[in-house]
Amino acid sequence: MQVRKQNPNRWYLVMVFCILLSFCVFLIGPRAGYAVEDAHALGIIIGLWAPTLAVLGVRAELLQKND
Repeated sequence: MQVRKQNPNRWYLVMVFCILLSFCVFLIGPRAGYAVEDAHALGIIIGLWAPTLAVLGVRAELLQKND
């Protein structure tokens, strides 16, 4: 089975976007009318994806290195 080459920079870019989105949800969510607890919970859920995306970026780098 042939694995498609992935760009690790793309994974890191999405990771940074998730971190920024999480930060914005923490700040803007309560001001937009959502309950503070709901906005914080959503921000944490979005922020928890960042380490997963970082691991995918490292995996893509290792795959590139092996080729």
